[in-house]
Amino acid sequence: METSGPSRKALRWKLWDYSTPGDYFVTICTDAKAPLFGVVAHGRMILNEAGKMVQRVWNNLPEHYPGMESGEAVVMPDHFHGIVRIIGRDQSPANAGRDQSPARTAPPLSLPDIMRNFKSYTTSQFFKVCCPAGGGPRKLWHRSYWDVIVQDEKALANIQNYIRFNPQNYEAVMQCGEPRFIGNQALFMQPKVGFLASRGAISLHGTLPLCKDDAILSGFLSPLERQVFWAGLKNRRPLIWVKPWSLDEGLNVLTIQTALAEGRLLVLSPFEKSTAPSVRRALWCNEYVIAQCQRLVVGHLNPEGMLACILSEADPDKQLVYL
Repeated sequence: METSGPSRKALRWKLWDYSTPGDYFVTICTDAKAPLFGVVAHGRMILNEAGKMVQRVWNNLPEHYPGMESGEAVVMPDHFHGIVRIIGRDQSPANAGRDQSPARTAPPLSLPDIMRNFKSYTTSQFFKVCCPAGGGPRKLWHRSYWDVIVQDEKALANIQNYIRFNPQNYEAVMQCGEPRFIGNQALFMQPKVGFLASRGAISLHGTLPLCKDDAILSGFLSPLERQVFWAGLKNRRPLIWVKPWSLDEGLNVLTIQTALAEGRLLVLSPFEKSTAPSVRRALWCNEYVIAQCQRLVVGHLNPEGMLACILSEADPDKQLVYL
């Protein structure tokens, strides 16, 4: 029997009504990830005129859509994060005391409506005000956007913190510098399949879609990622280990030494101090994996976790497979 293999996850949940009241975490990338909105300096986002325009339009959205509130948001050089809270038109203070009979009730406000109009208006303002003479990019935004349906208050707090500290994390990642290597650097020239997995799962939901010469690229941090690492060593699979601590730490294991000696393992890290992995070091590893791989396989995803937030910033055209 023919079975369908893993495929890229749809950006929108097909069975979800996006007019349902609740919080939604959204991310939009600029077209081709062009840095159009300013720069990060000393852990702060310094907005240019285009960035200020995007922030202003976001802040003013509730004036045009009484059924929503605009929550925590940040404009970054090449992407935008924000939280949309849909409260429903009939719950909006602007509609208090108004006739809510069926004949006067407007269609439900939905997240796609909000995002489509936000992108459209910011695009028109960008070319009218920020780039009136031409000569700039042909498009402002990528064709779609990423969303996460926020499940509870804990998830909301995690996402708010991610947004709030995004400029600091962004700068920390940019300042890590070039990695150093131990092992067979020729592996970096082979096709690379990135593998990332949130914590919370200990076994794969399927098999990794690998071709014969594919090297697995990962930080091998979460339990599921470590399981893939040890299985890869056992099965003599080419591996590229992106480490969040010092380069030579943790290599004094027979199976690892054998893989290094036989040219089946490449270890890389920009970090020198032998300290426990921090959130920002893990962030660097995951973003490096996403940037360097040709295909990315996600073994398990916690929708409210850091990995989901990082994936929202990835190149929207990256080939992405969920198991």
